[in-house]
Amino acid sequence: MNGIIGMADLALDTQLSPDQREYLNTVKLSADTLLQLINDILDFSKIEAGKLDLDPIDFRLRDNLGDTLKTLAIRAHQKGLELAARVLPDVPDELVGDPVRLRQIIVNLIGNAIKFTERGEVVIQVAVDGQPQGDNLCLHFAVSDTGIGIPEDKQGVIFEAFAQADGSTTRKYGGTGLGLAISSQLVKMMGGRIWVESEVGKGSTFHFTAQMSLSKNLAPKLPTQQADLEGLPVLVVDDNATNRRISEEILRHWHAKPVITSSAAAAFTGMKKAHARGEPFQVVLLDCLMPETDGFGLAERIRQDPDLASTKLIMVSSTGRASVASRCREMGLAGYLTKPVKQSELFDAIATAVGNQGEPVAQPAAASPSEAGASRKLRVLLAEDNPVNQRLVAKLMEKHGHTLVAVNNGVEALGALERETFDVVLMDVQMPEMGGFEATARIRDREKSTGQHVPVIAMTAHALKGDRERCLEAGMDAYVSKPIQATVLFETIDSVVPNPSLVASVPEKLPEDDAAPAASVKVFDYEAALAMLDGDTELFSELAGLFTTESVQLLNQIHESIAGRDAKLLERSAHSLKGSAAAFSAGPSRAVAQRLEGMGARGEFGGADVVAAELREEVTRLTKALSKYRKEGAVCES
Repeated sequence: MNGIIGMADLALDTQLSPDQREYLNTVKLSADTLLQLINDILDFSKIEAGKLDLDPIDFRLRDNLGDTLKTLAIRAHQKGLELAARVLPDVPDELVGDPVRLRQIIVNLIGNAIKFTERGEVVIQVAVDGQPQGDNLCLHFAVSDTGIGIPEDKQGVIFEAFAQADGSTTRKYGGTGLGLAISSQLVKMMGGRIWVESEVGKGSTFHFTAQMSLSKNLAPKLPTQQADLEGLPVLVVDDNATNRRISEEILRHWHAKPVITSSAAAAFTGMKKAHARGEPFQVVLLDCLMPETDGFGLAERIRQDPDLASTKLIMVSSTGRASVASRCREMGLAGYLTKPVKQSELFDAIATAVGNQGEPVAQPAAASPSEAGASRKLRVLLAEDNPVNQRLVAKLMEKHGHTLVAVNNGVEALGALERETFDVVLMDVQMPEMGGFEATARIRDREKSTGQHVPVIAMTAHALKGDRERCLEAGMDAYVSKPIQATVLFETIDSVVPNPSLVASVPEKLPEDDAAPAASVKVFDYEAALAMLDGDTELFSELAGLFTTESVQLLNQIHESIAGRDAKLLERSAHSLKGSAAAFSAGPSRAVAQRLEGMGARGEFGGADVVAAELREEVTRLTKALSKYRKEGAVCES
């Protein structure tokens, strides 16, 4: 499967005739379908054998749900369906649970809803079920659709393995009948229950509950733009009632003053009346696709009216086509969002619009980590006994300009590392003579005397319980699952291999400070950090101040975790500090924090105090550099 999917992806990136492209797309689609079937069977067999465990971690519910829906949006929009998420305001955002398995349940339920719905909408709603008990709470998820519905006598059968409401639907819609059975078992593992309410011809609502707890490690997410939305007059124009209700609820939770309307004509009339009252709308959210007059037609009419032309307009579209974004930029709109819109994206778009002093434009998507790091040339060692996989990885590395050395087993990998220096090792787990776990353990033993550390990324089929734990215990820094996805592979490489080209020197124009390191010492990348904040120097200053305060607390936690041999606290604290440093493209601090995180994950405390001291030194250098940028921002930008 790794070879079929990987080679199909590579072939699709070449010049092809229309027929060839169609054939290869069919091959890839078929392979993806087969892979999903294999994964479902493996999951189901692991559940039946009691070999599947949950992995509770800290996560943000709204971001997790928003990212999940983004992966399903294309399928929904291709069928002309509205896909929306409603998280009630009283639902906490910072939780402890298994976001991967929660995502699996949601993907199954929403995927089914999209599959069996030809027109209308699919909506997921999240609410708190009952009264929280201390830090523990129960969440109630409901996925509703306007699809074909399920007969009452079949509603109990669908949660059984390999069962569907109607055997004929298997041929028409596809699927194995395992998705709901797996979801049902996962829900039970989360301490909840799952059930369905449905009426033939009118749609279905699948409900499930899950036990979660409040996170004590994630701070409430701060707004990413400097703007106060309290009292802000916002007009929402959308012909879909569910979207209007969700937008109004979110905006009211932010203390804005939303007004909702369902048509372009009513919106324009409302804007004129508001202007006449001396209470004009400052921001308008425009649905792109509406009957009679669409969002662009309304935007043009607003721009042509002298009283309304200065209003900030944000287009919200159910299609991610480049032509829509391009037209938004041409018209000078303040923003462009694709449905379903994450709450953080909506806030950022509105905050940016009302705080924008220049010409409003639709912002292009930020470059992915792999794209940002594509310019550097790495030496990569691949330990893999499968010739197809070797060829696939070789072509991927070649496309990104990296140099690859391939060996067939762990013994050969150890020999290659003795002869040459590599930036990263891609290590297959199962190989003849010596597998990936043993080879990595020997690599780490050698490094104890040298003090060096080469990042090792495991490549595993991920079919056995405990794979992740075994990888970390063996001293591996990260892992990717087979079949290999190019984007995931390069993002993982970027996460474990510091990129010197993204770490800038502290400018020589900064004030002299005898206690500070020399100006030539590489600390962080001001340009990259500022780019991530859309050039907002005030926000940079605020985040730098927050980092200074937060880093002290995290360093103290790291010290306590090492003294108390608390591996989980060490992993968690180092992970948080790594993420904070990454926000400033602070390569040295991030790299050392990454090493400590791995040691915590492996329960390895030998030498941890030395690494922690190194991290404290790097963070001290970083906070001093950040402080100078806060004081001398204008000089630094020049």
